[in-house]
Amino acid sequence: MYVICGEALFDLFGEAGAEDGVTFDARIGGSPFNVAMGLARLGETAGFFGGISNDALGVKLVDKFRKEGVLDDYILRTDYLTTLSLVQKDANGHPAYTFYGANAADRMVTTEDLPVFREPPFFLHIGSYTALVDPIAGALKALIERERRNTLISFDPNIRPTVEPDMALWRRNTEGLAPLADVIKVSDEDLALIAPDEPIADIAHRWLSSGTALVIVTRGGEGASAYSAGFETTCPGIKVKVEDTVGAGDTFQAALLSGMKKLNVTDRKSLAELEEQRVRRLLEFAMQAAAITCSRRGADLPVIAELEKEWAALI
Repeated sequence: MYVICGEALFDLFGEAGAEDGVTFDARIGGSPFNVAMGLARLGETAGFFGGISNDALGVKLVDKFRKEGVLDDYILRTDYLTTLSLVQKDANGHPAYTFYGANAADRMVTTEDLPVFREPPFFLHIGSYTALVDPIAGALKALIERERRNTLISFDPNIRPTVEPDMALWRRNTEGLAPLADVIKVSDEDLALIAPDEPIADIAHRWLSSGTALVIVTRGGEGASAYSAGFETTCPGIKVKVEDTVGAGDTFQAALLSGMKKLNVTDRKSLAELEEQRVRRLLEFAMQAAAITCSRRGADLPVIAELEKEWAALI
């Protein structure tokens, strides 16, 4: 089982309405929410750990998880409100987010709320702003320390300047989590925010030297690169008519984690032994999944039937 930790919220897509108003299209979202849903759509057993409100929006979030087949055993229901994220897209479909979530349900998780797993998860994944803002950030770090002896750890920094504008804080937090993570997936845009003057390869190799086994850097339409102790490799992007890129990175993340299971990565030894050719196939699978999401509005992640050819090619 995969356990995905972090936020579940509503994205509000604003459109011009009346002269004095704005019309919003509200869609379920949140990076960890999308990753959990993406894994379930790929046929994996995935559970979610995070705070979800008892308000009307929180009810919809839990109902969506259940509909998608995501296990709700570890969801923490609270009376704090649901975070709202205002999404504005540029001409290329790239989103900018403004968050309304101070003291919201997804942030107000403490170490006392940590779940007890019936068996160690295959992967424990954390990321986005819940890996930075307290009290949940401290709780997730405690969870990693508790579980990492028997569980692989995945981390996606997923920088959100409108949650915390201090890039130095994001950088310190990312550098602090990197040694605890077995797999890091990060976008080149995120690295440009937290380390604008440092070559990407240098960052990846620093993380590898600190204990990370595999660093994946996504480059939008330009493709993705992988760094390990034994090799560096880059795969070109996939051309697609972009509706928007909301959820693309989360789709990539879900496909990456699912693909590792397909490649029989079961522990740190097998992760360290991944060969370049197999990692390239993994990148191609994840990029194809992300391309499908980009062709649709919002975080509408693909199901496994849409990726049959790429899934078969992983072996």
